[in-house]
Amino acid sequence: MNTAAKLTGLGAAFAGMLEFVPEQYAFYVALFILACGAAAAMIPPPHAGSRWAVAYQVMSTIGLNIGWAENHFKPSQTAVRVSVADKPAAKAAVAAAGIPVLNKKGQAEKAANGNA
Repeated sequence: MNTAAKLTGLGAAFAGMLEFVPEQYAFYVALFILACGAAAAMIPPPHAGSRWAVAYQVMSTIGLNIGWAENHFKPSQTAVRVSVADKPAAKAAVAAAGIPVLNKKGQAEKAANGNA
């Protein structure tokens, strides 16, 4: 399922849930969603074993930080920004340092020669 379909479905789900909120409170619910999104953008994610990991993930989800969102919760992972042209060289430098490059599922990618 592509990201656009996921976001459309999630948007429809949130819109459907707002139908159950009395109209006089809808503004406060929307403000809460925005506050969760802002807080998740400003607070760095805790490490995977932290007791705050679940709370952060709930806050991040309420704030709609999903899919391609920059601050989408990725426990124990980080990203190094390089240009697309430099991506192969960056992967080679990281591999030369003995650091495994992780795929989207958080597992070590297979090297071009078949080594992990």
